[in-house]
Amino acid sequence: MTGEEILDALTSLPAATLSEATARPCDLPPAICSQVPGARVVGPAFTVRCPLGDNTAVTRAVDLAPAGSVIVIDCGGPARTAVWGENATFASQYKGLAGCVTNGAIRDIDAIVATGFPVFATGLSLRGSTKGQPGETGVDIIIGDIVIRPGDFVCGDSDGVVVIPGEDVDAVITKAKSLQAEEQSRSDRIKAGVPLADILAKSGNRDQL
Repeated sequence: MTGEEILDALTSLPAATLSEATARPCDLPPAICSQVPGARVVGPAFTVRCPLGDNTAVTRAVDLAPAGSVIVIDCGGPARTAVWGENATFASQYKGLAGCVTNGAIRDIDAIVATGFPVFATGLSLRGSTKGQPGETGVDIIIGDIVIRPGDFVCGDSDGVVVIPGEDVDAVITKAKSLQAEEQSRSDRIKAGVPLADILAKSGNRDQL
């Protein structure tokens, strides 16, 4: 598939279905969730690693990331300082970036929500980050137990965020479309009056709820 076809396909598939379609774990920690209600993000990762409490590398990443990228920030985990705010959001939206995902906190939430720009984070903190430590961009990072490489595909919705390695994406999309068709079949049977327990017992898939 072309890059555009991949993005279109990923955009049409729920994050949970994509997670079920992978042969290896790909879901980021559940604490990382959408801070903008209803927002969905899909795009290649532009990775950032920050020293705890400093977001110098984030501002640099916003300037460097190509249009359509998702800024993915490893700041060492939740802390009292925010690594993302309204200035980074406005600049990213102006540049045509797809969104931001971080294992840290953000601030200026009202301004961010007003833009509709997709931001996924662990929560809010009004304390700002320091500036001065360079950090790194365009490197492999680890969030939770998931390795994220530059260019891996990031997909997030209200259920959470998954990261799909570039070499796996075609197979994952094919499997996810099959699972989506199975889910539609189950929905049709539920509407026809078939008991849910009977449907799930026959599916033999522990991931179906």
